[in-house]
Amino acid sequence: MQFLNAFLLLLTLCATIVYKTHGTVGMLYGASVAVLIFLALTWKKISPAGKIFILINIAMLVVFWGRGVDLALVEHGLGRITLFAAFMVGLIFLRVAAKKSRIISRCGSFLINQKPGARYAVLSYGSCLLGAILSFGALNLMGQVIANGNTLEAAKGEERIYAIRLRRMVLAMLRGFATLPLSSPFSISMALVLSVIPSLRWQSLIPLTIVFAVVLIALGWLMDSWAYPKPAPQSGARKYDNHWGAVVSFIFIVLGLFGLSAMISITFDYGLPTSIMMLSPFFALGWFVIEFGLTGMSLKKAASFFFSSLKDELNGMSSEIAIIGGASFAGALVAAIIPSDLVQTFSETMGISGFALAVFCILAVALISVVGVSPFISVTILASTFADVEVFGLSPYVLALSLLTGWALALNFSPLTISTIIIGRILNCRASDVTLNWNRNYCLVALGAVIAILYVFHIMYD
Repeated sequence: MQFLNAFLLLLTLCATIVYKTHGTVGMLYGASVAVLIFLALTWKKISPAGKIFILINIAMLVVFWGRGVDLALVEHGLGRITLFAAFMVGLIFLRVAAKKSRIISRCGSFLINQKPGARYAVLSYGSCLLGAILSFGALNLMGQVIANGNTLEAAKGEERIYAIRLRRMVLAMLRGFATLPLSSPFSISMALVLSVIPSLRWQSLIPLTIVFAVVLIALGWLMDSWAYPKPAPQSGARKYDNHWGAVVSFIFIVLGLFGLSAMISITFDYGLPTSIMMLSPFFALGWFVIEFGLTGMSLKKAASFFFSSLKDELNGMSSEIAIIGGASFAGALVAAIIPSDLVQTFSETMGISGFALAVFCILAVALISVVGVSPFISVTILASTFADVEVFGLSPYVLALSLLTGWALALNFSPLTISTIIIGRILNCRASDVTLNWNRNYCLVALGAVIAILYVFHIMYD
């Protein structure tokens, strides 16, 4: 059964690529059938949230069929499901290659073993960089390295120093990882806004999102430096890792993947998400074979190991696909069911138009995440509802930036996101303490900063 499940997802990937590159509608239906069979076969493994989304979508289809919901809309919704499922499957290849990579392991150790003054910046940018490929695996890797390195023994028995080190490293890792919706072209958030808001061009959007990512990380570094001034040098101080080889190698890997994906996108006029999911499997296989070939492992053994790991990873994707696919399909249904003129009238009556709409989106995504609503869900619904954003007096780029910055703030502030739960579990600290207590002031300052910068972009695009 595991082989069948893996085959269905690989079939989804291949069929979706053909559909996105050649427009063959039959491939869309083939990919959709493959995803639905996969979800049916793995139903018992799907989380309660994923099952709820599937049932809600079925109920909405039944209730609203003929009243805004028709076959064309279903086809549009299925296109979203297969795109996001295929995008995640493509990235799984990279995760498999990275999990056993010595380069990644050395990167993790290097990021932790830095001087206190530089550690925050290195951890923040490092978690952002590793997260681009490993996703939540970056938190598992770096969290475990922090747990192993930050001990009472390392703090010479002083609990205060141990607690301060833990807090600083946790916040550095979380704040860096939280910029992924803005900084990573491989993130599901970037794929989402590019697909739901069709007037966006990734070449114009990504430079803008990078500005916000850099500002958020730099702001965290400044606040950390202000809260914890540089200590006086001590005799017999420990030695720190100054070997950048693994980090430089990994930077080349990330830039190489993005550069090749961008070249495919520009040359053949494909969307960036489509180019990434086309290239990722081949890129990951090449990376894996080269790195493991240098260790002396035979090609046959390396391939066997890779595909065995790939099968296990694919079989663990049922909840991710159910939630993300369900949310994307629900977003398409909601946008069709609620008349656009009604949304426009309501927004104008409430004074939510123009730049106020952008601020509303930031706050909505960030605040409702505190009660457990995934940013993917809120961003999908908001982006679908306001997709014709120029009617509301706002540039599509400002709308996209507001949704992505809201997503980044949600990862910083909500104790119920997967990222904070992982951090709390590995490092034995409460997720609510990390987000609502330790990170509260940063979130408030960051909110003010992103609104100010967003207003500048609003004036530029007005």
